[in-house]
Amino acid sequence: MSSFCANSRVINSRRVSRTPARIGWLGSVATIALAGALSVSASFAGSEATYDAKEYPIVETPVTVRESRGLVTAEGPSGMFLNPTSATLPQGTFDFGYCFVLTNQDTDEIGHHMFLSYGVRDWLELGIVADLISFNTTGAELPEGSYGTAGPMARVRLVRDREWWPEVSLGAYSKFGTDNFDSSNAFVALSKTVPIDEKGFLKTVTFQGGFRESWLEAPDRNTNRFYGGVEVQLPHNFYLIGEVTQFARRKDEFTPWAAGIQWRGSRFGVTAAIVQSGDDDPPSIYLGIGGGLGPEPVRAPTRPSGP
Repeated sequence: MSSFCANSRVINSRRVSRTPARIGWLGSVATIALAGALSVSASFAGSEATYDAKEYPIVETPVTVRESRGLVTAEGPSGMFLNPTSATLPQGTFDFGYCFVLTNQDTDEIGHHMFLSYGVRDWLELGIVADLISFNTTGAELPEGSYGTAGPMARVRLVRDREWWPEVSLGAYSKFGTDNFDSSNAFVALSKTVPIDEKGFLKTVTFQGGFRESWLEAPDRNTNRFYGGVEVQLPHNFYLIGEVTQFARRKDEFTPWAAGIQWRGSRFGVTAAIVQSGDDDPPSIYLGIGGGLGPEPVRAPTRPSGP
């Protein structure tokens, strides 16, 4: 997949190079994103909590950071399984994630994907993303061996999920180290959580969406695409997640999609899914873990609209 981690199908006859590419464009993107964030009213980007004195039914909606932030993705930043989401880290929080992907459900090609990030402010997250892709058979797109990439990541929340407003964030990340997998990416992500019943079986439903532009070193592989997903919160910190990504003729044989489950504890989480990155036959197996250190999310008790 173009920048979809281990499931990539490389259409590039150039000699593999391990020389990092220039990352000057990322500074420009980050500068623009930060300038946009600073221009947004504090009433949207702030983290103050409001309370509704009404009692039952009680639905707790995180204010500083939503639990629908998700875990590690095949792209690197936290999110669903393939695509990053909008939620940023609380200020002063460290977070990490790691996943591996059994491409086509075998061990001929294995992808390792990870991130480490820090909440500089409630609305600003900075970090590092990295991939390591191992080819364990001869006759693959690349010679047998392991190929790594790594680079910076930034995500800025412009608007938080409040009233009728969805959460809106801008982000960018780059990965350099192997020409065939080098990429620079920018995205805008939106999400809206609909509270159902904090004390019931179905607690919340979150709608995720976004647009991602990817510039890849491999020729004719640059893509821009929309994506969307649905996340259902169940008891005991379990989440069911499904997502789909717009088909890209330049690189995809199939429409990318993913479906699976995540368990998110206060300090640790695990995730498992079936992933179709666009060129997997059959779809790949995705397994991941994640964790973090720092303050807990601020949560405000509210009440669903209606009688």
